[in-house]
Amino acid sequence: MICQSIQATAVCFKKKAILIQGPSGVGKTALALRIIDRGGTLLGDDLVDVFVKKDTLYCKGKQRLKGVVEIKGLGLVCGLKTAKACPVLCVIRLHNKKTDRLPSAHYITLCNKKIPVFDFYACEMNDIQVLYVVDILKGRYSLLKEM
Repeated sequence: MICQSIQATAVCFKKKAILIQGPSGVGKTALALRIIDRGGTLLGDDLVDVFVKKDTLYCKGKQRLKGVVEIKGLGLVCGLKTAKACPVLCVIRLHNKKTDRLPSAHYITLCNKKIPVFDFYACEMNDIQVLYVVDILKGRYSLLKEM
């Protein structure tokens, strides 16, 4: 059962959903396409549904927008391979202004579930950062809290 629809672009990477949020035109879809190019699969572009199943937050794309992305300079592109619902790993928020170099951990709550958030300055963002976020959250690496 759908808990809520949120404005985000979502990709499934290594069987986990990454929600990408930010203002219009900041590069959410461009980042998603770079992740897809590295082995991810589209869940949905611009508007996705989140829901809880077995005490885990999941994300899925809207059926009417399945496989469709809006690419600047091209318009609506259809036919992309899509994934079924995936458990949500994190939210990547893209900003139009610089973000802290060494931020403290923070979270948002969706459907009463606490989800880690990572803020990036869109002009400096790249898919490698997101891939490291995935590895950190899966325990491959850890964040150094203090020097």
